[in-house]
Amino acid sequence: MDTAIVIKRLVGQDAMSNFTMASAEALKKTGKVTVFTFAYERPPVEGVEIRLMGGKNSHSMGTNLEALAGAVGLARELSKYDVLLMVDPDVGPMPACRLALRYNPKLRVMWTFHGLTPVQYVSGARDRWLMRIRKFFYVRSMRRADMVQVFSQFIKKEVLHWGIDPSRVVVMPLGVEPGGMRGDGGKVRSRYGIGDKFVVLYVGRLANFKHVDELIKAVSTLDDACLLIVGDGPERENLRKLIKELHMDSRAWLAGRVPDGELPDYYAACDAWATASRHEGFCVPVIEAMSAAKPVVVPDTGAMPETAGPAGLVYRPGDVADLAKKLGMLIKDKALYSSLSSRAEERVREFDMQAVLRQYVGLCSR
Repeated sequence: MDTAIVIKRLVGQDAMSNFTMASAEALKKTGKVTVFTFAYERPPVEGVEIRLMGGKNSHSMGTNLEALAGAVGLARELSKYDVLLMVDPDVGPMPACRLALRYNPKLRVMWTFHGLTPVQYVSGARDRWLMRIRKFFYVRSMRRADMVQVFSQFIKKEVLHWGIDPSRVVVMPLGVEPGGMRGDGGKVRSRYGIGDKFVVLYVGRLANFKHVDELIKAVSTLDDACLLIVGDGPERENLRKLIKELHMDSRAWLAGRVPDGELPDYYAACDAWATASRHEGFCVPVIEAMSAAKPVVVPDTGAMPETAGPAGLVYRPGDVADLAKKLGMLIKDKALYSSLSSRAEERVREFDMQAVLRQYVGLCSR
């Protein structure tokens, strides 16, 4: 069984990238595996060929247009395989993927769908326009796919609403390496002069629908807590101003994007991970935090309560007081904290990479 995998880009410690390349390594036991991508920023995997669809190692509008212009040639290449895995691809290769089915009607098409940010949460007219185009192509392709794998019941409901055949939708979690976020927290605490304070961590994009401002406001009411914010995005300057306005300069830090090798140190440094996001189709950082045995605090929306399971505390979305209350419970109630930490270690085993891969390869081989 020869397999072609089409994905936007593959980067260092990104959970989707890790799972995709682990899948490629597992699938190469069944036949040839080629990954078609726009950008590859990882060590090579023996026996897995990497093909750059845009002609250079870059994911951009330009390389998408290159893939679109070369659709016929790409389609002929893809048609030579038995299975085509589409892992949240960008728009550029979509026509080629569809055309490949005409060249090879026996080609089995499988989707791995992580979710799309709803248009109302996307900033800027251009980005909203691009999101609408992406959704149009995604839905059109998934309706023709033999199988659509999603990471949560929440996303399953979304794709069923789009008219995808329920018999073709499979809920299977994203696989992660247990303990993959165990690091040296002392380095981070020393860098920011945190000492033994209770550390709340946020890892993710600084976008308006993530509502990181609510995390800052909640932590500002807790004298014994501080906040580490890892990530970048259009809201960074607004968040910096809010930190200054609330006199949180010594208790809240915008760490920006950190190197892949340092991310485990941030998870190790924190006492809890929290988010105020309004929409997540799975929320990978929840799993990353649990792999470091850290409790999580999430809003009751999207897939976040589902992903956190019994290892998290859930609060009312947009209710800063309730968010602060839940964080305060972790600070004051040591028995609760210990219980949630133990549950986090148990919960993350349900996402064990090897166990999920066995299911995934089984799906591909049907």
